[in-house]
Amino acid sequence: MAKVRYPAVAGSFYPSGQALIGMLEEFLGDLGEEGSERRITAGVAPHAGYVFSGYTASR
Repeated sequence: MAKVRYPAVAGSFYPSGQALIGMLEEFLGDLGEEGSERRITAGVAPHAGYVFSGYTASR
């Protein structure tokens, strides 16, 4: 049976709920048309608050 770890710091290091969705949509909004092909060459996981590193991680 899968275990679910619920967010422990939502609202601290990153917003929670709709505010988080809005922030992610802003970071990802100008990456191109939905369904357009892009080749992923690297992945970056932010290690600071999304407000500091989210835009860079979305590139």
